[in-house]
Amino acid sequence: MTRLTIALTAVLALALSIGVFRITYQVDELEKQLHSLNNEILDEQETIHILKAEWSYLNDPSRLESLAKRYLDLEEMRGEQLVTFDSLNNPAALPPDPNTTPAKLEQ
Repeated sequence: MTRLTIALTAVLALALSIGVFRITYQVDELEKQLHSLNNEILDEQETIHILKAEWSYLNDPSRLESLAKRYLDLEEMRGEQLVTFDSLNNPAALPPDPNTTPAKLEQ
């Protein structure tokens, strides 16, 4: 009976030590994954920071104004271009478009 108890105790101790050994390696692997994920998060946060700075530069009003003046052929708005909602329902009340000539209307 004592030999059986000693054998069972030895087998149980061996099984438990193997289990602890496997769990230790699993924890080490999970810690490596966690470290890797934390590094990726830091890299992504740095990328987001850089992209936000670039976005701020690209949306700078003075920069956009100079680009609009350089590439868009815009003119200042004239007072006769303003209309009311009521005049939108009645096309006859709208002011004539200065860019349209009677020849353009006939075509």
